[in-house]
Amino acid sequence: MNQNVLYKRQAFRKGYKVEQTIFENGNEKMYIAFVMEVEKTDSCQYLIERREILINNQLPSLVLEQVSDKIGNLFFPLKVETFENGHLKHITNLEEIRKRWKNLKPEFSYYYKGEYAQKLIQIIENELGFKSKIQNRILNSLFYRLYFLPFQDYINEKDLYFDLYLPIFPFRNKVKYSIKTIEKPELSENGKLHIEMIGSCSDSRNFEEIINSQKKVESERCENICPGKIESTYQLNLKDGSVLSIHTEIVLQSEDGKNNRKIVFKLNPI
Repeated sequence: MNQNVLYKRQAFRKGYKVEQTIFENGNEKMYIAFVMEVEKTDSCQYLIERREILINNQLPSLVLEQVSDKIGNLFFPLKVETFENGHLKHITNLEEIRKRWKNLKPEFSYYYKGEYAQKLIQIIENELGFKSKIQNRILNSLFYRLYFLPFQDYINEKDLYFDLYLPIFPFRNKVKYSIKTIEKPELSENGKLHIEMIGSCSDSRNFEEIINSQKKVESERCENICPGKIESTYQLNLKDGSVLSIHTEIVLQSEDGKNNRKIVFKLNPI
């Protein structure tokens, strides 16, 4: 398959329904649904908008949910420039995001009191002061991690192994997964490219260290001690190189099997 098959310079605008269902120890903990609109304005320029977010099929109602929603909305619309393979190069409307926070902060401080709200204000103030921290917040989005996967780097390799760092727990360090194989891409009759990925957790930390967001030097451990897996299916549109749909299941569990977390991520066109 030609290595440039997914590199298209033409613009497009796509709308998606995104669903994330989180399970803990076999029980559904949270269901989040929202609409994402992705517009490719140039060869490597994207405008991303998020709207209509629902938590457990309702508008955010709890104070914690409302606070998280308002903080999340600071970053949309989001304008980014990527490298040709899809990796984030930089955020192009960074100053616009900072201005949104400047306008929101007085209202936020007035309506939301308490230690948690003050801690969030301090976190946002700290993040917005550093370009690298803002970019890291974007990369902590499961949507961004999975949607902008650099397929061009992967689809031509026969025996491919690559690492993918995924946000399994909110406000925690990402967890390392090693993708063991990408099944041979299949081209459908209507011009859709079908790709399947499987892999396993290869993080050097144990479950407790991951939850507590502890860092571990890779050389300290040479084997995976935290069981987990990922299975993902993509459909790509060869006409414009865009993602058509994603279905991903990510599992992480403790070494004794008593605790586990599963995330089911679905993205479909609307």
